[in-house]
Amino acid sequence: MPAILRILKNIGWRPIASYFPLLIIFIGLAQLYALNWLSFWAFVLLSFLCTIILAWILYSSLINPLKEVVTIAKSVAGENFEQYVPAFSHNEIGDLARSINCMAKRLKKVTENLNSERGRLQAILNGMTDGVIIMDSWGRVILLNPVVEKLFRITNSASKGKNIIRVIRDYELEKLLHQSLETGESIKKQIQILAPDRRIFRVYVTPISTGDDSGEVVAILRNVTDMKMLEEMRSDFVANVSHELRTPLTSIRGFAETLLDGAYEDPATARKFLMIINKEAERLSRLIDEILNLSRIEDKKFVLNYEAFSISDIIHRTAAIVQTRAAEKNLTINIDVPDDLPAVQGDPDMIRQVLLNLIDNAINYTQPGGTVLVRAAVEQGELMVDVQDNGIGITPENLSRLFERFYRVDKARSREMGGTGLGLAIVKHIVEAHKGKVQVESKVGRGSTFSFRLPLTEPEHKAN
Repeated sequence: MPAILRILKNIGWRPIASYFPLLIIFIGLAQLYALNWLSFWAFVLLSFLCTIILAWILYSSLINPLKEVVTIAKSVAGENFEQYVPAFSHNEIGDLARSINCMAKRLKKVTENLNSERGRLQAILNGMTDGVIIMDSWGRVILLNPVVEKLFRITNSASKGKNIIRVIRDYELEKLLHQSLETGESIKKQIQILAPDRRIFRVYVTPISTGDDSGEVVAILRNVTDMKMLEEMRSDFVANVSHELRTPLTSIRGFAETLLDGAYEDPATARKFLMIINKEAERLSRLIDEILNLSRIEDKKFVLNYEAFSISDIIHRTAAIVQTRAAEKNLTINIDVPDDLPAVQGDPDMIRQVLLNLIDNAINYTQPGGTVLVRAAVEQGELMVDVQDNGIGITPENLSRLFERFYRVDKARSREMGGTGLGLAIVKHIVEAHKGKVQVESKVGRGSTFSFRLPLTEPEHKAN
C-alpha cells in the first residue's frame, strides 16, 4: 500500500482524474443495460456536469500555469530579470517554474557583472592618454576610444563596422594590424600618419584570441610627435650653440696665439688684435647672456613681475639707450605714441627687452640715412606696438622662420654686426608669456615692420 501511495504522489492526482469521465461512461453503459431510460438521461446529465468540472480543474491547474511560465520566459528572454514565476506544486510545471526562476536570477547576476566590467573597461579607455583601436579579422573597426576620436576627428559610432582604411587612411597602420592577425605575434613600431595632421606614433599591436578562428587585434597608439620635435629642437639647439660658441672662441684663440708668437712686439698689430679679441669676447658674453635669458623665459617656473606701467615711458627710455648707435649710422628714430594710452599690465623689464631687441634689429638692418619709427595705439581692446624701418627687408621664404633660435637671414652679415640669432626668439617667448602675439610684415628693399600685441588686462595665469 505505501508503494502505491508513493507512485500516486509522483504521478499526481490530475492525470488520474482525467480518467474519471471514462469511468462514468462505463458505469453509464452498465446502467443503460440494467435500468430504464429515465435513469440513463439523468446519468448523462450528471456525466456532462462532471466533465465540465473536471475540464475546468485541468485548465486551471495545467493550462493557466503554463501560460504564466511562457509569459515570464519571454520576459527573461527580453532581459527583464525582475519578474519571477509564482511557486507551483511539486510536479513537472512546478519544476519548470523553479528552473526558470533560478535561470532568471543567475542571468541577472551575470548581466550585472558584465555591465560592471563594461563600465570599468569604458572608464579605463576614456581615461587613457593613448589611442586604442580594436579591429576584427575582416579589417572592420570594433571600437575606438576618445583619444583616437579626437586625434583623427572621427566618432566611434560612425566608424564601427567600417574597414580600418576608410576610417584611418594610412596603409602602414593597416598593414601592421593585418600582419599581427596573420602571424599571431605582437608588433611594436614607430610610424608617421599624415592625415588629418602630420603626427608620429609609437604603435603597439597585439592579437586577441576570441575562441574561434576569426580573432581580433588591439592597437595602442602613443602620440610622440611633441617628444620627437623636442628631441630635434634640443639636438639643433646643442649643435647651434656649439657652433656659435666655437666661432668667437676660435677667433680669440687664434689672435691670442698670434700675439704670443711675437705679434705683441708690434704695438699697432697688438692693439688691432686685442680689439678683435675684445669684440669677440663681448659677442661671446652677449651670446651666453641671451642663451641664459631664453632658458629662464622658457622655464615653466618662470613668473612675470606684473605691474601697471606706461608703454610711452618704456618706448622713450629704450629709444634713448640706442640713440648713440643710431647716430653712428646717421639713422633717425621717430616715436609716435598718443598721450592718452592706458596703462599696461605686465613685466616692464621684459617689455623693455622686447623693444630693445626690435629697435636694435631695425638699426642693424637699415642703411645709413634711414628711419626707424616706433608707434603704439589701442586696437580692438589690445595695445599694438610697431617697430618699422625702411631697411633692406626680408624675403617671403624667410619670414616664417624669423623667430626660430639661431635663425639668420644673412648669417655672415648678422655675425659681422654682432647678432646672436636669439633676439627674436626671446621677443616671441616674452610676448607669448604676456598672452600676446607677435608678427612681422616685410618687403625686400622697402623695410620691415615688427609688431606685438598685449592685452590691456592682466592675464589669469602669470607663469609661463
